[in-house]
Amino acid sequence: MRFCTNVAGLHTHCCSSRPEGEFPGAVHPRKRRSVYARRLRLFSGRKLTSLQAEARRRLDSLPSVIAEVSGILLELQTADLNIRTKSNDKDLVTRADLESETRLRSFVERNFPGDHVMGEEGGGSLSGAGFTWVIDPVDGTINYAHGLPLFAISIGLTLDGTIAGGLVHMPALSTTYTAVKSMGAYCGQRKISVSPTTNPSQALVVTGFPYDRSDKIEYLLGGVRSVLQNCRGIRRTGSAAVDLCWLADGKFDAHYEMNLSPWDTCAGELIVREAGGLVTTFAGRDHELIDKSLLATNGHLHDAMLKILEGMQ
Repeated sequence: MRFCTNVAGLHTHCCSSRPEGEFPGAVHPRKRRSVYARRLRLFSGRKLTSLQAEARRRLDSLPSVIAEVSGILLELQTADLNIRTKSNDKDLVTRADLESETRLRSFVERNFPGDHVMGEEGGGSLSGAGFTWVIDPVDGTINYAHGLPLFAISIGLTLDGTIAGGLVHMPALSTTYTAVKSMGAYCGQRKISVSPTTNPSQALVVTGFPYDRSDKIEYLLGGVRSVLQNCRGIRRTGSAAVDLCWLADGKFDAHYEMNLSPWDTCAGELIVREAGGLVTTFAGRDHELIDKSLLATNGHLHDAMLKILEGMQ
């Protein structure tokens, strides 16, 4: 049975076109109703746990706000972004980040008043009881500020510390990835899975670098050197959410990075796991959202990648 989590018909790269002038993700109401009807048929007769049902209900509520925020981000990308720095000159925030998070927070507060929100720009905590929305309003802000298409809206859902659901939408690519715990991972309506690669010499690895990299440069270059010596190639997209989704979709075979935050990884981590991948720290321990090192692989390569990166523990 296919689990259709394309958030009520959000356009993805699988869709052929959209009417001129529509925001990416905009869906005609008649089409949206037909998608909901199809989903009801798909789920008929299948019993969901309360966690699955509540996580899915929250993801299903998102299409209109995701379409709205996506349109705003694409419009603002060519305008004056009022770029400011945070921790250093590589750590940026734009008015688009702030506007995106404000709209997403308002949506949660209006529709799920008992839930909590943790966002990159507005703060928050993972410790609250019940559901917490872990939001990165623009993952890949440097890409975004330079006019590149590799950025994403990332929304993870946790319930009492467990990642229950996740959505990553890439506005410029009109692509949406979703997952609900124990129900698989999807790109639009297409179920996805990690690559079958078993030999590190055939692996394409993706990574990212922390903003405070000046004092870690030799350490970081050591990891790059080891990957280049043992694997087919290495890439950097500039967005951890994109990296994790493309790993889950079999485009990459492994992803490693350090000093990530919960909003960077929450949604993508679940999408990788639900696609059959494995996510740990550099030391091989199951990854938790508060951890500062992350290794995600297709599972087949995990032990080999731990050895390749052992100097980074």
